Amino acid sequence: MSGSLKILFLLAAIAQVFVPVLPQMGIGEAIGDRAVADGVPPELPLGVFFSIWGVIFLGLFALALRSLLSSDEGLDRLVLPLALASFGNIIWMLSAQGLGFVWLDFLLLLPILVCTWWAAYRQDRLARYDGTLWRILIGMTTGLFAGWLTVAVSISVPDLGRWILSRGPTDAVWDSLWMTLVPAVVLATIFANRISRNFWYFIALGWGLLGIVVNNWARTGTQWLAIITAVIALYVLFRRLRFGASGSYPDKLST
Repeated sequence: MSGSLKILFLLAAIAQVFVPVLPQMGIGEAIGDRAVADGVPPELPLGVFFSIWGVIFLGLFALALRSLLSSDEGLDRLVLPLALASFGNIIWMLSAQGLGFVWLDFLLLLPILVCTWWAAYRQDRLARYDGTLWRILIGMTTGLFAGWLTVAVSISVPDLGRWILSRGPTDAVWDSLWMTLVPAVVLATIFANRISRNFWYFIALGWGLLGIVVNNWARTGTQWLAIITAVIALYVLFRRLRFGASGSYPDKLST
């Protein structure tokens, strides 16, 4: 693994932490402020749920530093997809904070999702779950990153749909909710059956769906949307716990 790529990975991991604070310095507009400028959409998790980014950023920094300081075959195979995902995330944040084009933000999320899934796939193929702290950290970081990007893409679908249909964030709320839940369920199914058995993915996905539940129950007052989201979230988690996942080994089922 090239040392320069590891350095770039470390720089990207560090930069991700500072890009979100640029609006506080008068550069661009906070993504959260822009999202609720015209009203709170039903698919937007409550702000506190986005704190998962802090865990992901810290994990990426630890992995980047570890890869630079020591050689680890398993971690080295994840450097390229995680570095690409990190750089893509920086570009997405800069775009969302500075430009705010709905269609562009959505398109920029897709390659990041692909890279996080690529990392999760590689990590699953290595199958090195020896219980050590570093293996747990690798699995947690890749799983949370891939799972939260699934949430990010899913909640961006209705935003794109409203932009195409010239709707406001509080128009046709049931349509917006289903445009979030259907992609989330489809992506989770593909991930479990073809990409990885990593359960951290479902923790991140469940956390995001819980954020939608709380948003609709406590902030928008649309309790039925909250109930439906909770039912779908429990169904997805139940299927993962009950039937397991084959991940990158489609002919081998694992719990």
